[in-house]
Amino acid sequence: MYALKGCVGTLFEIRRRVMKVQEVVLTAAMELGIADAVRAYLDEGNETGKKQLELLLECFNLVENELALDYLPLRAEDTVDSASGKISYLMLRYAPVRVIKVTDEWDNSTAFSIFPDYLSTQPGRVKISYTYTPEKKQMTDKSDFEMQVSVRLMAYGVAAEYALATGLFEEAAIWDKKYKEAIKATYTAQPCRRIASRRWV
Repeated sequence: MYALKGCVGTLFEIRRRVMKVQEVVLTAAMELGIADAVRAYLDEGNETGKKQLELLLECFNLVENELALDYLPLRAEDTVDSASGKISYLMLRYAPVRVIKVTDEWDNSTAFSIFPDYLSTQPGRVKISYTYTPEKKQMTDKSDFEMQVSVRLMAYGVAAEYALATGLFEEAAIWDKKYKEAIKATYTAQPCRRIASRRWV
């Protein structure tokens, strides 16, 4: 990929939109002009579109991971009990990338130190807010991204990766530009602290 760096609601609030992997993959396939072959494999088991679908799925996982790590971090909050204050990252629901903050059970900010395999904070019950990297998806799965990222944004990224992987460099550059422009339009990342010396990819 061409480089560019840089709520849970109540019942009465806006419901979180679920983004299906298949929806993104098929949208990218339509943009690339290979939707018929991909659908033929999904609907009828026609082998013609199998390789295209497998590559599109691989590209989806690359894009979702890239978005989470570099542009639009995925956030989670876990409540953890620790008698010593030493909390292994394995105790969290997701593989963390950056720790944003730690609070006690009354939401008061708590000092913490980060290490490659654990964080150290006050003993007892604490809430840990962090960003994380998504797990690898299959076609029947749902994306970790919901309201903050559109299907089209992800489809542009998948199309760019697919074109790059198949040697269509000019097309890859076009899709990549659309992808990066869509990211800029929705960029809402907040500053946070990186866990030292490790990235869970």
